[in-house]
Amino acid sequence: MYSSLIRWSFVLCLVLFSDCKDLLELSAIVPRYAKLGETVVLKCNHTVVENQLYKVQWTKNGDKLFQYIRGRVPPYINHTIPGAKIDWGQTKPSELALMDVQHDASGQYACTVTTESPIYSKTSESHDLTVIKIQSTDPTIEIFKEVFNVGDILDATCTSGPSKPVPEITWLVNGRRPPDTYMKPIVKTALDSASAMRLTFPVSDKLGAEVHLTCLSTIPGFINHKADYHDYADYRTTSIIVSVAAKSEPVTAGCGKEFISIVVVAVTAAAAVVFKT
Repeated sequence: MYSSLIRWSFVLCLVLFSDCKDLLELSAIVPRYAKLGETVVLKCNHTVVENQLYKVQWTKNGDKLFQYIRGRVPPYINHTIPGAKIDWGQTKPSELALMDVQHDASGQYACTVTTESPIYSKTSESHDLTVIKIQSTDPTIEIFKEVFNVGDILDATCTSGPSKPVPEITWLVNGRRPPDTYMKPIVKTALDSASAMRLTFPVSDKLGAEVHLTCLSTIPGFINHKADYHDYADYRTTSIIVSVAAKSEPVTAGCGKEFISIVVVAVTAAAAVVFKT
């Protein structure tokens, strides 16, 4: 009863209006990142009832990738899938499972749903999938001294481990991201799959006696201070602590006068002793 109502509502919509987007809801669920060699499942979420679904088609960068056609034997038509293989054990009419994904599987994916009666097609928005090779090592921090005076320029460099795509580096100073003017990317050769970022800033007594320097090397880049490692596809970090020397207290004018008075008294007393002798 319910499916019949949906069907005739859809027919009436097509007859009266050229746009029935509100009746047929459709979205492609595509993971933003996938690790090299793992399995990903692309989901085509729609509101078409099963007996009205005629075809589901997946495209990558606009090219046909995979089709499910109800009533066809076999029901699936798969085209060449660069950088992946179909996992038939997890693939369903509205879900496409890709296993052993490689970098060539990266791209923009979208799905199209076609109803049987009346014939109507709708395509979802495209979503990016990026296959990444994660970093195998933590980033390294290079700094030439670990004790600074107020007014010194702190200069440090962080270099990530290799990955693809190249990770993005962000510095944290005492847990907070400094202004962009304090951070400068270091250009590396095209063949190098690592990245590097230089940090320079004037040392202030407001930083405290100990300054915590943290280098984040992540994919994607820095999200915000509330994000943790679960929010990143690849997350590596290294931290060090440097010290800020306490400022020496200058001798005040009052102390200087007091010191001179003591010296004068001492000299006068010594002279008196000599005179009596």
